[in-house]
Amino acid sequence: MHKKAEELMFANLLNFGENGNITLFNYPAFLFPSEFILKMEERLSPDEIYTLAKHIPAPIEKVLEDRQMKDLERLDFLLELVEILGMGSLNIENFDKTSNTHKVIISNTNPNKISCNHTRGYLANAFSTSLEKNFECEETECVSTGSQKCVFILNAK
Repeated sequence: MHKKAEELMFANLLNFGENGNITLFNYPAFLFPSEFILKMEERLSPDEIYTLAKHIPAPIEKVLEDRQMKDLERLDFLLELVEILGMGSLNIENFDKTSNTHKVIISNTNPNKISCNHTRGYLANAFSTSLEKNFECEETECVSTGSQKCVFILNAK
């Protein structure tokens, strides 16, 4: 099991109840096969998926605030969740807290996974809330189009 998942379970932030209920960050959660989510994506535009995904970390933010996690500690935590969620191995290039541009590379990812529009939205929110700037995220390379990795560029607006 991934180290961060074990930490979440130990901190009672990831719970599997006896009655089959799951809570994640004190909110009810559901497990869906990725095929189900891919079918849902067929009905939404890439912009709609991106916008919706920007709200994924919202329940997590409250927990991080309660634990007084700020700045880079918060960003590190949110980015570790990318790996826990099975999106791939994440590396940040050209990171400088004061910079308005950051490059994130996700490798070892499955080309049949949920679209990168989810990942773009999640990354935009993670950087925005952690660094207290409004970031937008664009994908410049993707495994679904034949690249060896997914590359995301985050720019502060």
